[in-house]
Order: sequence, then C-alpha cells, then structure tokens
Amino acid sequence: MRDIICSMRYIIKPKIVSSKNTLHLCAMKEELSYDQKKAWAKTLYTKEDAAVPDIALMVGADEVIVSSWIEEGRWNDIKRSLLISKKVQLHILYDTLELLTNNLRKETDLAKMIKEVELIGKYTAAIKNLESETGVPYIVQVAEQFTSWLLRRDPELARQVSIHFDAFIREQDRTQPRNIR
Repeated sequence: MRDIICSMRYIIKPKIVSSKNTLHLCAMKEELSYDQKKAWAKTLYTKEDAAVPDIALMVGADEVIVSSWIEEGRWNDIKRSLLISKKVQLHILYDTLELLTNNLRKETDLAKMIKEVELIGKYTAAIKNLESETGVPYIVQVAEQFTSWLLRRDPELARQVSIHFDAFIREQDRTQPRNIR
C-alpha cells in the first residue's frame, strides 16, 4: 500500500512527522480530500500499525475522527484478518512442512519417524484446505492489490472501486461461516 500513499502526495509543502521511530515526509501539492485522508489513515492503521495520534498528525485529521473511522470501518477486524491472511499462513505452513521433511530425512528412530510422518500429513492437509478456500482475508488481499494497481492508472475510479470493495468485504464477513474467515 505504500505506492497508494505515495501517489496521493506530491512534493510541495514538506512536513516531517514521526511514527514508531520512522520519519514520514508528508508533502502535498494540495490538501487531501476527506476520502483520501480516510483511505490513507486506513492504510496506516491496518498495514503500518501506526497509532491513532500519529495517523491523525500524518493525514491532518483530528484523533477523534480517526478513532471514529477505525470503529465505523471495523479496521480492527481488517487488521486482525491481515495477520492471519492466507498468504501469511501458507508461508508458515510451508516453512514448517519443509522443516519436518528435513528432520524426517535425518531421523533414524522408527517411533520418531512415524510421528514426523503423521505431522507431515496434518500439515499437508492444512495446506490443501487453506489453498482451496477463499475467505475474507484473501478477498481483502486481492481487493488491496487491485485497488493499488488501479490507483496508478485512475485514482478517482480506484476510490470508487475501493468503496464498493469495502461494502463487498463487509457483506462477505457477515455471510461466511466462522471457519472460513
């Protein structure tokens, strides 16, 4: 999402703000619209793990407004779902499976080998299950990638699509069974 943030700002009026030991150059040719501020705040909160006071300073909004955006948009749920995104979970599962497979090759004790094989079977099943389902975290991931791509081509259309994606994701979140979220 960094390219979304960068494409929304232009170097004219520089202002340096800090967040979690990171300096951000907030330079804009013109003031951001309300929707642009909200989109930037959402990215900072969900992807960058920025604190509300830092977000308010960076986007030029009141802390109370940023807090209301977080609550109304259910950004905590989005932030949480990104932590358990399909991509991240698959990466962890594949790393663990590789480790188990390497351990199995070195193992000489039959009892330990049987346990390793059982674990490998469980991890393989978990990977297969995860790769075959499309839950809300995956939808969020695709929506962000598409919106980021579209923003470089047509910022206004990207903003409109983002609004519809948000509504779609909220609807999917309400209708999907808990084990797929």
